[in-house]
Amino acid sequence: MIESSIVYRNMKKYNFFRISKADGSFLWDRNGKKYIDFTSAWNVTNLGWNNPEIKDAIISQTKKNVQGLLWGSDSIQEELAAKLISILPHGLDACTKATGGTEAVEEAIKIARASTGKKKIIGFKKSYHGQLFASLAIGSPHETVERISPLVPECFQLDFPVKDMGRENFKIFLEDLEQTLSKGDVAALVTEPGIITGWGSTLIAYPGFLKELRKITRKYDVLLIIDEIGTGFSRTGKFFGVEHEKVTPDMVVLAKALSNGAAAIGTVAGRSEIFESSFPYTNLISTLGWTPVACAASLKACEIHQREKIWKNAETKGKYLLQELENSLDKSVVDIQGVGMEIGIRLKDAESARKVIDMSFEKGLHVVVGNENNIQLMPPLTISKDLLDKGIEILVAAIDVICK
Repeated sequence: MIESSIVYRNMKKYNFFRISKADGSFLWDRNGKKYIDFTSAWNVTNLGWNNPEIKDAIISQTKKNVQGLLWGSDSIQEELAAKLISILPHGLDACTKATGGTEAVEEAIKIARASTGKKKIIGFKKSYHGQLFASLAIGSPHETVERISPLVPECFQLDFPVKDMGRENFKIFLEDLEQTLSKGDVAALVTEPGIITGWGSTLIAYPGFLKELRKITRKYDVLLIIDEIGTGFSRTGKFFGVEHEKVTPDMVVLAKALSNGAAAIGTVAGRSEIFESSFPYTNLISTLGWTPVACAASLKACEIHQREKIWKNAETKGKYLLQELENSLDKSVVDIQGVGMEIGIRLKDAESARKVIDMSFEKGLHVVVGNENNIQLMPPLTISKDLLDKGIEILVAAIDVICK
């Protein structure tokens, strides 16, 4: 049998999950085995799998219209754009249509180059921004893309300034960044808002990272693009990750939890003057971007996040999860860090991490290795405390056995 979608890490296949159904914080495989989910499909089903309100919104929309126009708009598309503008930082007053995160990142890079007239795009090493050539070029490790190179030219990667690097090293990082931007040939800097969710490292930035980036990019007329694909929609304990440092970027990229995984959708939200100056050169159209069905799902997801203040769930449960892990795990764990309900457990080696994942699967916990030796925890934000405790119990027991 040819498997159409296989997850690879370090060129090895593992944990190919054949899902049969899902509900809330549970998944079932095709043998009927039930699992507690600690992945949210990688920060997608933040409101739980197959959220019933979102399903009802989709069903309702299918009775009206399911496809939009490249040269026009459905009223529900306009409603979603207005909703996003109302909840994003003030000044981000325009949106594009896209089918997902990769397309949206590529759109943002196009907009940046077209609006500034400059070519260089800067990202951070071992950050994940998508699967196409520009999004790969700004973050993917060179060894992982060597066979498909050359990628998009004029894309460069910097070392990510981690939280424990020390004040002096962070100062050097900022000085080096300023020297790079002062040359006047950089169109944009692309980053997640202080934690790397892609490539599965869950590395956390040095305090003040975003504020300092905003100062320097504004000083040298470089656009700041924040990738909120993994961090948006309550995941880090705020509606959006940029709220932690109260920073307003020039563009924000959204996808994943925007529709809670119920339909393919993504967007770039940004300042209208930037978008308007780029229109003659970017051709920002997407045949299947923002279908009315996807917009209906996204509108309902936004409503639930706001009504239930889901970000507070993520903040409270995230602190609890971190504390329980720190109390339960010994020196076999190299590091535990995270923000909200985005938490990494870094073991001593990749082999141990894979064994922990396999044992957890056997005991009914669906969890994944993010990158090498880092287990990345991303439970649905609506998960109950009882299920969270049960998942922690399974995971800690597996780590205790494997890492003794």
